[in-house]
Amino acid sequence: MKRVGSAWPGPDLARLSWREETGATSGPHAGQAPMALPLGALRRFVSREGQPQRRPLERCELCRAVLLPTHHHLLAPERRQVLCVCDPCALLFRAGTQLGQGQYRLIPERYRWLRDLALTDAEWEALGLPVNLVYLFYSTPAGRLLAFYPGPAGATESLLDLDGWQGLVARYPLLGELLPDVEALLINRVRGARETYLVPIDVCFRLTGLIRANWRGLSGGAELERALASFFADLQARAEVVAVERTAPDRGEGEDDA
Repeated sequence: MKRVGSAWPGPDLARLSWREETGATSGPHAGQAPMALPLGALRRFVSREGQPQRRPLERCELCRAVLLPTHHHLLAPERRQVLCVCDPCALLFRAGTQLGQGQYRLIPERYRWLRDLALTDAEWEALGLPVNLVYLFYSTPAGRLLAFYPGPAGATESLLDLDGWQGLVARYPLLGELLPDVEALLINRVRGARETYLVPIDVCFRLTGLIRANWRGLSGGAELERALASFFADLQARAEVVAVERTAPDRGEGEDDA
């Protein structure tokens, strides 16, 4: 199933935990290979004539109501697990409600392309991130900003201190609007790109799954390049272009305002 209004077709991966879906290389399940489906489970999806069977109805993971093809997702921050939910249940977890501050958070549906925010080389180096594709989000359970690198083995958590983050927020106040746990800053600098997005966290999970599925050889291969180009083209088509105001850096930072 697709996420509400999603531009990415394919099976809904929301029932998988974050670590199962992305293959994260940190935490208690680090280094474990994805679990293979047993033969019996595979047979359930194919009829005796070799034709695919109809998929069972998908149900809300809170109230068991039948889900529409497009539906909402919740995140359990402590477990980093995504749940599929119906519209009435999603309403209970809107920001500002009592339940919205509990163990589940409603994943937002806003996609913002910060088209005029191209981090300078100095700003990028201040973050100290060694890769050109990364997403960052504030984790309430961890009590700090986290950065992950999506790759062929899944999502790898950065062990760096990210000392340059507060400086970025001071220069680009919009970055301070990230919703904790459920919204991420996605930065793409692959092959000369200079793209920055504020997206729902499950978009980053989906990107990680896409990279895992399409990676070939040592460098990823042409198939991955095409998949990434399509992914970001769809993301740009869907996202609202948001102007980003840049405040002047403090004196002594050694940066030009341009």
